[in-house]
Amino acid sequence: MSRCQAFTAFVVDADAPGVTVGRKEWNMGQRASDTRGVTFDDVVVSKDNIVGEAGGGFKVAMKCFDKTRPTVGAMSLGLARRALDEASKYSIERKTMGKPIFLHQAVNFMLADMAMRYELAKLAVWRSCADYDEGRRNTYYASIGKLYGAIAANKNASDAVQVFGGNGFNKDYPVEKLMRDAKIF
Repeated sequence: MSRCQAFTAFVVDADAPGVTVGRKEWNMGQRASDTRGVTFDDVVVSKDNIVGEAGGGFKVAMKCFDKTRPTVGAMSLGLARRALDEASKYSIERKTMGKPIFLHQAVNFMLADMAMRYELAKLAVWRSCADYDEGRRNTYYASIGKLYGAIAANKNASDAVQVFGGNGFNKDYPVEKLMRDAKIF
């Protein structure tokens, strides 16, 4: 038996004997996510509860990733875009040395890099979605979109905090939450 055949995908009810659902985790970010540990102790899984074939769990997981990676990529795109929008708006409103901070070259370059990361991640995510919609295998672009979307979300959130300066760490402004939320990706 190969290592890939060592896993079997299955579904059981949360109230089945031997299944214990843990307490809600209080995450750093994405606090609306109901994250819990699940423990299985001598749980009996009937053949009717097996997804796919016994030993085919790895393939089931990989096929699921083809569907979930574009979704996670799209979520990270939303965060990357929000960080860019918040930083852009703030850079127009905030003034130093008598002019809006977006006119300072360092801030302008940062905003340009944020826009570039967002647009490049979007291309990969949208390509993976288009491939899936057309019935083509999307594993390659789904992986790129999910990874680069996560990079864009985290770096854009971090850069937005920088654009906000000291206010970026203040809960009265939205970018500190974006930075916490980006870490899940």
